[in-house]
Amino acid sequence: MPLKPRAGDLRADTAPGLPAGRSGPPDWIPLVVVLLLALYPLFAGLGSTVLWEDEADTAVFARNIVRFGLPLAWDGKTFTDNDNGARVAPSLFGVPLVLVGTPWLPYYATAASFAAFGESSLTARLPFALASLGTVALLYALMRRATGDRRAAFAAAVLLICSTQFLLYARECRGYPFNMLLTVAVFVSFLRLGERRGDPWFVLSGIALFHTQFLAAAVALGVCGGLALVHPAFRAQRRPLLLRVPWIAAFTVPWLPLSWSGVGANWDGIAEAAKYPERIGQLAAESVEVVPLLGWALGLSLLWRRLSGGDRRWLVLGGGTLLVYLLLTPLALNQFRLATYGLRYVCGIIPIAAGITGLIIARASEGRPARFAGLLMLFGATHLAGGAVPWLIVGETKTLPGPVSARVPRDLAPKLLNLNTWWFLQDLGKPIYSTAAALAALLRAEARPDDVILTNYSWENLYFETNLKQGLRLHPMNRLSPQARALGLPAYVFNVDDADWLLWRPSWHALQGMRLPSLRAFLEARGARLEFVRMYPETYWANRPELHFHRFREIGFPYAPRTLGAQGIHYEDALVFRVHWD
Repeated sequence: MPLKPRAGDLRADTAPGLPAGRSGPPDWIPLVVVLLLALYPLFAGLGSTVLWEDEADTAVFARNIVRFGLPLAWDGKTFTDNDNGARVAPSLFGVPLVLVGTPWLPYYATAASFAAFGESSLTARLPFALASLGTVALLYALMRRATGDRRAAFAAAVLLICSTQFLLYARECRGYPFNMLLTVAVFVSFLRLGERRGDPWFVLSGIALFHTQFLAAAVALGVCGGLALVHPAFRAQRRPLLLRVPWIAAFTVPWLPLSWSGVGANWDGIAEAAKYPERIGQLAAESVEVVPLLGWALGLSLLWRRLSGGDRRWLVLGGGTLLVYLLLTPLALNQFRLATYGLRYVCGIIPIAAGITGLIIARASEGRPARFAGLLMLFGATHLAGGAVPWLIVGETKTLPGPVSARVPRDLAPKLLNLNTWWFLQDLGKPIYSTAAALAALLRAEARPDDVILTNYSWENLYFETNLKQGLRLHPMNRLSPQARALGLPAYVFNVDDADWLLWRPSWHALQGMRLPSLRAFLEARGARLEFVRMYPETYWANRPELHFHRFREIGFPYAPRTLGAQGIHYEDALVFRVHWD
């Protein structure tokens, strides 16, 4: 059924550049075309690489959900939490050692996939790829409803598929795809408010977004609420939104005190006002890849007088969302986390930015197919309207005054052209070496089912791939250790005495405060003998979704500076030892 814009607010098939009386194809045809275009980049080779460390966190807790109904940190073999128990509640509803510091919806989506199709990298990522396909469809629907123009909707959806950063997040077994999907869903349902009594979608999408990413929910729901209260264009949404606030609050607010201790472990409030500008600068630098500010500035300055009421309404909603993200996110994340995590917490800006660009393309093309295609190529296949100018000025990845870490393609061609998406498509379905995968393969081949391993990184990855017990996962002085001992967790959880393997990644953290020399001395003092087995090249992160940290199979790291070259930083090799107790 065609989407019908609200009378007086939006312009449908008589949008600028489309003569009145001229009919286009039915709405479903361009939507089907764009969904078909999305199938290959979203699903090809989905299970061809092992889960990287954060994905494996989702998978291990999802496996526990299938077994126990809740994301338990202890499953009878290994204690799981890569934040040393910070995300785990000692007890929740009478159940001990439950994950509370990360919202649950992505874990339960993965658990549903495991229950239906079994456990694998493919089935872990499947619900997230499906959510990303839904994001493409909902963005089309959002733009069709907001602007009344199927060309704006089509352009926005195509641009989203052309975004390498979107595609990297879209295939991850993590909360990012649901963050993007539900952010768009909140805005679609917000624009529907008042059309039908009892419409539940704003409530459902808002609650689901909260249980995917708290920050995203605060921004999306806050923007909708603020605009409904103060902006005349959204007056019709005010009363139906206020009627739904208690329902949303009932299913979200009670969760905050239960989870805040874990959530706060990864958030950083501002202690000094001077830090706020540098955080804003870092978030702006991270956004250059997905927000073509130059194209927006030129396009909107030329087109503003020709925009319809619906167009401007969408720009207020979309632009206001980007502005609130820019101002609010730095209150929660410091400069280091923003530089390390990129847009992962705020990835909802990616489809919103594509929607704004899609509108500009549709209005600038004035119904001329050649101009429409040319503008789509300009924004989708090049960086000329976005990052090219600042990248050419900065030159290469470096730290700017602030400090702000600027991520810049090393070579000229990827500064100008969107080669990242081409490299991404070339990699689909092809194996790519990672240290974690190599270590897991060794353990599957040589370890015994009851062996205990010690490692200082990739705990969840190795556990998902091998199902082997892991030692020293809780420090004896950890806040959870007394309760864990009382629950009867075995001794190897708290010490090294039963270890059979030591997998050491020199570039990573100490293991419960011990680097390799002290750990080796500690083991030998307790009667152990270490036998060196093998070393593996260290890839640090593999399949990491932040574009500037992502390693392409043939290209390497396109954002690494020239002093490092395409292969990036050289890390010390990972070491594997057998532990013998003579």
